[in-house]
Amino acid sequence: MTDETPKSDERKGGGALAGIGSLLTGLKVTTKKLFGPKVTLQYPHEKVEMSEAFRSCIAFVRFDDIDTHDCIACDACAIICPSDCITLTGDRMPNSKKKRVDTFFVDFSTCSLCGLCLAACPTDTLKYSSNFDDAGYQRDWVEDLCEPFDDPPIEELAVVLIKREEEHKAARKAAREAAKAAKAAEAAASAPAAPSEEGSEGA
Repeated sequence: MTDETPKSDERKGGGALAGIGSLLTGLKVTTKKLFGPKVTLQYPHEKVEMSEAFRSCIAFVRFDDIDTHDCIACDACAIICPSDCITLTGDRMPNSKKKRVDTFFVDFSTCSLCGLCLAACPTDTLKYSSNFDDAGYQRDWVEDLCEPFDDPPIEELAVVLIKREEEHKAARKAAREAAKAAKAAEAAASAPAAPSEEGSEGA
């Protein structure tokens, strides 16, 4: 018994020292992180700034020049959607050949965020939103993307959109003429120079 007692005390003392060392190591890590930069936010009081690469539910793009979206109800997104989760309605605007969407319902319970609707949109009016905290207690996830937009009466909006289209056409025409002039100047500069009359007489 006398031989085993010192060994037992030695093991107890070694365990105590190991525990103190582990405690000091943990306090060192905690103190270092306490005065370091924050890596968490006080949600929901602070909002997370999501990366541009973050892909969440689709939404309409708000264009600054018209202060609204530019959905023309062409049905391209609804046709290409593999989940068949897009349903929209629209009608032609007065004094215009273009249509304007009235309702744009998306069933996000079946949407796979594949992005085909974004690629098919001819007016680039669809985008991925940065919403990350959507939650609910039911499976009804049908939303109208037109709801956040408070558009003016269709007659006033049609005037703005027609003017915008005319400006775009004028800009495209000017760009084509500038490209044509630059191409002609480049061709003239690269053409071989004609021989002068003095050089031909001397020969």
